[in-house]
Parts: sequence; structure tokens; C-alpha cells
Amino acid sequence: MEQIIKEYKEYVDKFNQSDSRINYKWNHSLRVMEKMQKLSKNLKQDEKDYFLSSIIGLFHDFGRFYQLDNYDTYEDNVFDHGDYGANELIKNHKLKDFVNEDVEEQVIYDAIKNHNKYSIDQNLNKRNMLFSKMIMDTDKIDILENVANGLIELDDDDSKISDEVKDYFDNHKLLLLSLKETNNDRIIGFLCFVYDLHFTWSYEYLYKHKIFEKIYDKLKNKEIFKYYFEEVDKYLKEKIGE
Repeated sequence: MEQIIKEYKEYVDKFNQSDSRINYKWNHSLRVMEKMQKLSKNLKQDEKDYFLSSIIGLFHDFGRFYQLDNYDTYEDNVFDHGDYGANELIKNHKLKDFVNEDVEEQVIYDAIKNHNKYSIDQNLNKRNMLFSKMIMDTDKIDILENVANGLIELDDDDSKISDEVKDYFDNHKLLLLSLKETNNDRIIGFLCFVYDLHFTWSYEYLYKHKIFEKIYDKLKNKEIFKYYFEEVDKYLKEKIGE
């Protein structure tokens, strides 16, 4: 993987390096790759699937760099970085610029295309679904860890959380982007990530690393969020059998 990472970094360095988001997304890609490797080991995947997991993790945000450089936004309703990345890497064969080994291209295509979607395409076969679920989990976990570590700022205020947002949370549903009208709604959106995970390893990682405790500690208006964090804590403990 070392040579693949080196050549991919040379590609990323061609984008606007004065934009701190480029470097952030590069480091995020490395961390997600590492989390994919940990999850792969937890699932007892063989060497071939471990490598495939690593490739998907490293390249899952391939489209982000183009998106930021050309559209100056993270908004996928403006430019879908998952679709672009999958098409460029597989349909336009850009992955071959970095990876010489034979890999299952359709698995990579489906995983990268689906990783940023509200829900996974239910028409995927079992194998492609597995890797799509893996990248969705590890991507979300790294984002939550970045919030916990202060790389993503929360900036909560005293605004009321809407009934519709609370309803999504209480029904264990991922929050729609259109409902995130305030910073407080956005924070609930992060908490809802826990309801869109697929592996016991994912819950255990969040619990072991006290991710939600660290996020809660950063909030100024803790009383507004107390109920939500307590519910997430209960949910996590149920999932890991605590």
C-alpha cells in the first residue's frame, strides 16, 4: 500500500494546497483506510479482501478533491462526490494510475458510489453490499471521531431542536440534510449516525473510544442535548451487550 499511498498523495498535491479542506480530506482518507483495515481484520477477511478494503478506504473520497477545487462546497446536492469518484476511478480507469494489482472493480465502484448516500442501493449483491456497508461505517466513525477531537467544530447555541428532528432521532433514522437548519440540528444529525451503522465492531469502537462522551463535553448548552446523548449511550450499550 505504501507506493499506492505515495502516488495518490502526489495526485492530491496538485489541488489547491492553500485550501485547508484538501489536507483535511487527505488525512481523513488515510484514517478511513486504517479503520477499514481494522474492520477487515475484525471480520476475519482474507488477504485479498483486506487489500480491497484498504483501497476502498483510501480512495472513497477521490471525488472530494475535485469537488472542493471546482465547486468550493461539500454539498453533494451541488456536486455528488461519490458518483464522480466512482465513475472517474472505475469507468474512466483512473484507479489504474495508482493500483497495478487486479482488483474487483465493481465492488470498488459500488462502495464508493454508495458511501455518501442516505441509504445503500438495495439491488447490490451480497458481496458488494458488504463492502458498501464497511465504508459507510468507517467513514461515519471517522467523522464522529473528528467531531470528538475538535477537527470539526460544533458551535451549539440555545436554539430549540425541532419536533421533526427529534422525531427522526426517536425513530432511529438518519437525519435528512434538508432538516439540518441550525447548528443544533446538525449536532443531532451527527448523533443519528449511530443509527446507520452495520457492524458490532463499529459500536464497540465508538464506545471504547468514548466518542460521544467527548462530543458532549465540548457542548456549551448541555441541557438541550442531555436527553439525546443519554439515548445514544443506552443504544450503544444495547448493541455491544453492556
